[in-house]
Amino acid sequence: MTRSLTRTLLAPALLAVAIAPLALFASAAPGEGKQQGGSEEHRQQHEQRRQALFERAGIDDETRQALEEARREHREAVRELREEHRQRMDEILDEEQREALEAARQELREEQRAERREAMQQRLTALVDSWGLSDADREALREAREAIYADMQALREGDFDSRQERREAMRALREEHQAALAEILSDEQLEEMRALLSRHGQPGKGRDGRKGKDGTD
Repeated sequence: MTRSLTRTLLAPALLAVAIAPLALFASAAPGEGKQQGGSEEHRQQHEQRRQALFERAGIDDETRQALEEARREHREAVRELREEHRQRMDEILDEEQREALEAARQELREEQRAERREAMQQRLTALVDSWGLSDADREALREAREAIYADMQALREGDFDSRQERREAMRALREEHQAALAEILSDEQLEEMRALLSRHGQPGKGRDGRKGKDGTD
């Protein structure tokens, strides 16, 4: 009975502990890195990958310029189509219908998030059960979860002079969290947890996980 109760208490704690270092980047700075395809650093890295690909494929400068022009034309065409679609929807739906549609969309998103959280929680619970942790280690994980939540909340509410300063604070906090987990879990257990998380929701890809026609993201 005690083990069952401990497991019930641990399940949400383990989920929070496991995903906090990854979720930190998504939740600490809402909107950061999402506008216009990502941060400046991400765009630079993306362009470097494209140029390296072209170089390896032997694509000359003239062809590269033609590809870049085609990409610009495509982006502009997509923007125009989206605007036309939005205007058309405004003509079809009245304000009450638009509000109802948006509310339904938000409800659906929340339901999908809840389903994903539940599925992840079940996988993590099964994983930690396979480790056979002692009650003391389980309690340590729960305490780590509380500390991580408090640190994340403080970071969200903090004021930073620049995005760089915020990124550095996030990086330092992630390292602290990983160090805290390393005091409780073995290297093998940490690797198993990372492997589980990496199989579900890898960052850095589009919605369908596919790459662009020129072979880049």
